[in-house]
Amino acid sequence: MLRHDVFPAAFLSAKIATFDRLGIAVIAILVPINAAAQGVGIVFKLRYGTVFMIDACVRRAERNTKCLRCILQEHNLLTLSHNCLAGLSASSVELLPVPSIIDFERRMAALGKPPNHPMMSPKWHDMSPVDSFAIMFEVDGQEIGGVAARCLDLGEDALAKHWQETYSRMYTNGETSPVSGFSGAASREIRGRVVYLGELFLAEGWRKGVVDWRLVFHYLFALSYLKWRSDWIYGFVRQQDVMRGKASRYGFTRQYVGPQTWTKCVERRSSQEYLVAISRQDLFDAAAFYSASPEDLRSPAT
Repeated sequence: MLRHDVFPAAFLSAKIATFDRLGIAVIAILVPINAAAQGVGIVFKLRYGTVFMIDACVRRAERNTKCLRCILQEHNLLTLSHNCLAGLSASSVELLPVPSIIDFERRMAALGKPPNHPMMSPKWHDMSPVDSFAIMFEVDGQEIGGVAARCLDLGEDALAKHWQETYSRMYTNGETSPVSGFSGAASREIRGRVVYLGELFLAEGWRKGVVDWRLVFHYLFALSYLKWRSDWIYGFVRQQDVMRGKASRYGFTRQYVGPQTWTKCVERRSSQEYLVAISRQDLFDAAAFYSASPEDLRSPAT
């Protein structure tokens, strides 16, 4: 029987109504037959076919509230990713997954892109589909560019500590670090499961208004979280591009000036880069907003 002091009927009815509004079909309500197994379970199915089940042995409704919040967050991210792909497809842009970073680098080289930076280079890292992925952009069957992602679980270490420990090895063959200092943001806030987005490139002739970057990046944000449960997603954007509003258009909610002071000349890196990032909670907020208002997701100009 349903114990009202554990899972009130009003609470249950309200959640089922919420599921219905979101297009989630309730498959079954599981009531424990053993009196010692307190609580109920709800099995339900999203529009996209994934079946979830709330723990059938919870002792307080608040625990289920937390489970529901997580599920609704993932529902918003699935909706966001679906809307991004649909919007891109309407513009004849398709995103093709590339599991191998080695294959990605080869295909991008054919489009005229320089080799990957050390942070995303298979020459420096043994990357696999478990901790990295790449995406090629295709228009009418022709590959025109791409982007890559890599996840690092830093635990309690800050992102700045990771940079400090790896830059001398990657950029100066173990000699003095090419960076003399890091700004506070990477030392103070960014840690945990961190996803780096990089190697963004479009071939000549495809760089003016072909790709809606807001759709591309919000898809990458959603995919990164759903794949890795990321705490932060970050990248670097040149100062002149930040001034043109590109970081905001991409959807990064944090923009930090001068994250690194480069004291040695390193190709394609400089102190004028901005660190751009989006936190897990900022992503949840964006997904909720754009799921409710998909018309606001498209860039006014690309």
